[in-house]
Formats: sequence, structure tokens, C-alpha cells
Amino acid sequence: MNRTDQHIRLNDQRTLGYAEYGAPDGFPIIYSHGSQSSRLEMHYDMAFATAHKLRIITIDRPGHGLSDFNPEGTILSFAQDVKQLTEQLGIEQFSVAGMSAGAPFALGMAYALPEQVQRAAIISGFAPYTAESKKHLSKEVKVMLNLAKSLPFLLNILLKIQAKQFIKNPSKALQSFLKIMSAPDQEVLKSKAVMDIIEQMFKEAFRNGSQGVAYEISKLLVQDWGFALNKIKVPVHFWQGELDNNVPAAWGTLMQHEIPHAQLSTFPDEGHLIIFEHAEEMFVRLK
Repeated sequence: MNRTDQHIRLNDQRTLGYAEYGAPDGFPIIYSHGSQSSRLEMHYDMAFATAHKLRIITIDRPGHGLSDFNPEGTILSFAQDVKQLTEQLGIEQFSVAGMSAGAPFALGMAYALPEQVQRAAIISGFAPYTAESKKHLSKEVKVMLNLAKSLPFLLNILLKIQAKQFIKNPSKALQSFLKIMSAPDQEVLKSKAVMDIIEQMFKEAFRNGSQGVAYEISKLLVQDWGFALNKIKVPVHFWQGELDNNVPAAWGTLMQHEIPHAQLSTFPDEGHLIIFEHAEEMFVRLK
């Protein structure tokens, strides 16, 4: 069986794609990938997961990779998709992790499935898009998110062009996309192993076009998430690089203050891609 190319059929007959990494009989962790990404988003060296008996399950969100688009999808409806997946896999208890734009979906699971989710880790996490959170954005990211919220049709056009670029010349398309990342991230990106993962996960995100990516950014991420952070009862640990140019370091602090008893760990000299340096520490704490 190819562990990175699996799927189930949901109750509404949509396909939900997923991949598994680490120990097949290990403690389950549901991982939510970032924006314009897919189930192939994971560390290039999973020895730590096998050593610590972790079973990390990464899921294509609707319209990404192997997963069918859901025109009525919400952050909380994805939590119910995950519930169906865990039931079909015979998993009763699990923890969740969310990277970047995967954060709202991991937090949505923590909110909606408190009896199943034991702990949550939010890595370089996207925060609710409010007047307060917008103050901390870099100019480049603010322009893109404002476009997504006010002129979604333009975002759709840009993402369609980007999807074609990934098919035609993925390396060139990636260089354009990654150029806004901070200096510490540029050092991480010099690793061929890291770049191979990033190229694979981005190409797979656009496997069936850009519809799922565009819908998620404009209809979910920058809109009301459908739940309040202060209602989350599951223990949440935020991990944030202070030199992150994609997601402001202040966003981790804003969310930590909203969630009762949440923890925050910061890395002063690191950026957005902290997962590649600290994955073992982050994931082991989820057991």
C-alpha cells in the first residue's frame, strides 16, 4: 500500500485524500497543511515519528490533491470530514497540528471534537482576520489577503495563472512564490530535501486546478471562522518564529491570549519554516 496516496469516501460521496507517515501503529496526529499545499506537506525526515511511535495523518482539504471540492465547505464542516475519516480508520483519540493556513482547521477540530482531540499544536499559525490582526501583516501579504476578501474574482484569476505555472515550470513558479520569505527561511530553502517537499506539495495542491485553493482563501480564511477561540477547551501550544514574514509573530500571541491555558513558544532568530528545525519537539508533545 502506498501510504501517501490513500482516500476514503465520505457520507456525501465526496472523496477525501490523505497520507500517513511514521509508525502505522503509533499515536495518531491529524495534520492540517498550509495554503496552496496538500497531504504531501510533511518533514523530509520522519525518523523521529517512527522512533516516538507517532502516526501522522495529513489530509488534503476539499479541492486540494485527491480531495473533491466542497462548494458548501466551512472550517467546521472539515472537522466533520476528519471525524468520518477517524471513524473509518478506527481512531478514537488523536491530537491535531496545523501549519500556517492549516491553523484554523486544526483549531476548528479542537473546538468541534473536544472529546476526541487530546492536544493541538499550531505552527506559524494564521489568525482570525480582524482589524487588530491586520495591523501586523507585511505589505505583500496584506495586499494578497485584502484582494481575497474584497475582490475574490481577481484572486481566482491569479491562482489560475499560478496553477498553470506550476504545471509548466514548478521550480520557477516556486521561486516567485517563496521570494517574500524572511532571511532565516531563505537559509532553510537552500536544502534540496526541503525544496523537494515544497515542490511536491504545491504541485499536488493544484492537481485538479485552483478552485479549492481560491475558495479556501477568500471564503474561509479571511471570513468569520464560525467559532470563537475562547470556547476551545483542548490544550493548545503555539509555535512561532519571531522573524516570520508570512505570518506575523504577533499572531501567535494574539491567539494564545484568546484560548484558556494556551502556551506559546517562540524562536527569536527563525522564520515561517520552523517545522523543519523543531518537528520532533512539536509533535512529541502531542502524545
